[in-house]
Amino acid sequence: MEARTIRCSGCGAAVPSDATQCPYCRAQLATVACPGCFALAPVGAAHCPGCGAALAPRTSVVPDGAPCPACAKPLGSSQVGDLRVKACLACGGLWLDREVFEELGASRERQGTVLGVLPAPAGTPVVAALAVQYRPCPACAKLMNRTNYAKRSGVVLDVCKDHGLWFDRDELRRVLAFIGGGGLDRARERELEDLKEARRALERPGQAPDPAFAMPTQPTHPGLELTAAGLLGLAAEVADAFMHRH
Repeated sequence: MEARTIRCSGCGAAVPSDATQCPYCRAQLATVACPGCFALAPVGAAHCPGCGAALAPRTSVVPDGAPCPACAKPLGSSQVGDLRVKACLACGGLWLDREVFEELGASRERQGTVLGVLPAPAGTPVVAALAVQYRPCPACAKLMNRTNYAKRSGVVLDVCKDHGLWFDRDELRRVLAFIGGGGLDRARERELEDLKEARRALERPGQAPDPAFAMPTQPTHPGLELTAAGLLGLAAEVADAFMHRH
């Protein structure tokens, strides 16, 4: 039987599920420390690879009763399939810890399972034109960044690069449907084409690159930029993590 593999969120390469570092780009993969021998174990591991001790279930970074980022009502623990989330019964939003989102991104089978239990909205949803609001992270209370998932999905998520992501009602279903419908693969192909075009523009003698391909030098919202190097070897933008797992 072949060992299960996951995708590095830094370069997209397939790596063994028990790896703590990508052997290709050397990115540090998400890990937890064994309380017994302090060896690093992949997030989601049931036992320590060093001493074999059972690892305690992970506790969410958001406690029950924390205020909902959208409506300030208390959040509570919930299950979506086998996915542990924090849910708001008042507005229908869902919070996913960063590690939970990574684990979901590592398994297409799990994505399909979660998508299957998320109810589709009755009729065509009406999207109101509301003023842009930067919401507080329920774990650290810092304002989260707003990110159009995969840059082309049309689903704008609230992201805390340290703790996780907030999905308004139906947004998680829409993201998974976007992935399942091949939208992520198409977005990745378009991203590669954009990078190739930017490289060709730079190589043309005496011609400045198209500003459309220039990297931004200033954050669009001060204090909410996501680092270019990423955190703990993750992709720079947490919401784009799936793009580098497929």
